[in-house]
Amino acid sequence: MYNFSVRYHDGRLSIAHDATLTLMPDHWLIHYRDPSGELTSVRWALPGIVTDDNFSTLFIFRYGEFPQQTIECKEESLPETLKKRYPEKVFFKKRITNIFKLNNATITAVAFAVVILMGLGYWYGLPWLAGAVAARFPVSTEVQMGDTMYDNMIQAYDVDEHLTAATNDFVKSINFKTHYPIRVTVVKNADANAFALPGGRIVVFDGILRKMKTKEELAALLAHEVSHVHYRHSLRNIFRSLGGYLFLSLLLNDINGIVTVLADNSNMLANLTYSRELETEADSKAMAIFQADGLNLKGFVDLFTMLKNEHGDIGSLKLLSTHPLTEDRLQEAEKMAENQKPVKEDIGLERKWEAIEQALK
Repeated sequence: MYNFSVRYHDGRLSIAHDATLTLMPDHWLIHYRDPSGELTSVRWALPGIVTDDNFSTLFIFRYGEFPQQTIECKEESLPETLKKRYPEKVFFKKRITNIFKLNNATITAVAFAVVILMGLGYWYGLPWLAGAVAARFPVSTEVQMGDTMYDNMIQAYDVDEHLTAATNDFVKSINFKTHYPIRVTVVKNADANAFALPGGRIVVFDGILRKMKTKEELAALLAHEVSHVHYRHSLRNIFRSLGGYLFLSLLLNDINGIVTVLADNSNMLANLTYSRELETEADSKAMAIFQADGLNLKGFVDLFTMLKNEHGDIGSLKLLSTHPLTEDRLQEAEKMAENQKPVKEDIGLERKWEAIEQALK
């Protein structure tokens, strides 16, 4: 018989299905009932099936591109049946069994070494892995994830619809040179704060808008946040901060599980701290946006100076604690502004800024 009971994961949802695996001559068929009760079949071509190596009695197979489909089988007769059914394909490598013949002291030493390696992998390897996964994350999935996180966290804020509409109209006049859909939400909060979500969502507190005097200051703030989105700084930071929670989801190629973890921790977004390296990279791209659009780089100097002047204790200002403002960044902005080529006056952008000022009254 070529039928086996298995557990099937489609790679997109975190749930598993009880299924039947049928071994066909050149492919596998997996039959299961979806949540609605409808009988569903999945076909795995034989060349694309990959075996997971492990030391347990659970046989695991993966198939397809990321996120991969997975089946798990506990039936001990499966390896022998596969060998007879597909003599030309090797599913299982020879397992290491000699380790279990070692004495207790050696086994203890090996176990200790494994624990140490796992700890090193967790503390040093996992942050790198999270960054690598973020860099390869599909843009469409990132946008969907950002929208899910936004829907989850925006409920804690009072959205100013009028200011939001005016600010998004302002955004349309600037070419941010990014393929992400930029959508800004202005919320009612006295803190001078703004932060970016993965996929193009940006949240701006009206407290910082009320401290601005020019359109260039707002453009500088938005260009900086867009740059964090464009370079996936928000995604990388979140993955690193929640690395332990995401580890199992990454191992299972469970995109839905990742989205769920992030959505459940959406409120931490306003307090994530960027490194100096990421801030410098965001500043560099933001200033390049200004130069390409002919905007006055003095907007960055005015924005940074305003924040310092308004708050003697810089560490207490959320924008500067999550986006640390160093003297180097301020000096670089002043240097770039001094050396900038002649700028053009954008009457349309000025009028849109005036509309924002009017909405603030």
